[in-house]
Amino acid sequence: MTEYFELGKIVKPQGIRGEVKVEAYTDDLGRFCGLDFVFFKEGGGYVKHALAGARVDAKAAYLQFDGVADRDAAEALRGTTIYIDRENAAKLPPGAYYISDLLGMAVLDDGGNELGSLKDIIQTGSKDVYVVSLINGGTLLFPSVEGIYQKRDVQAGVMVLNREKLSEVAVYDV
Repeated sequence: MTEYFELGKIVKPQGIRGEVKVEAYTDDLGRFCGLDFVFFKEGGGYVKHALAGARVDAKAAYLQFDGVADRDAAEALRGTTIYIDRENAAKLPPGAYYISDLLGMAVLDDGGNELGSLKDIIQTGSKDVYVVSLINGGTLLFPSVEGIYQKRDVQAGVMVLNREKLSEVAVYDV
């Protein structure tokens, strides 16, 4: 399972005192205000960076990092992706999953036939659309609708789909 999640990307310095503007990858910008630290990916690992402050507006988050005191230091962070560790990530309700934990899962039908692996999840606003790379080289798309899943076992990395429901809603690109 994924231990670090992308929260956003630093897009530019904001002002002259070292603050940066962040393009957030979360719908809840308020999450940034409760953070004491975030992580940057550096040298093949994740390095913790303390926050001196955070604020948000309707479209973006603005972060002030400890030790980043001027515009030049903030400019050096442009393009940096910001991560949060699993322990401090938003807590999910029962039955909900982080998308990154589902990607790569083996996808089977309820007859035990392997269909392929989960390649992507497209968030449409109403129902997520799952994209499966089929073992025959094609692609399967299906909406996340009631009755489609027989089982989703994140620990085992396996998703089992109801064949009957799948036949009603799936789109194949072979």
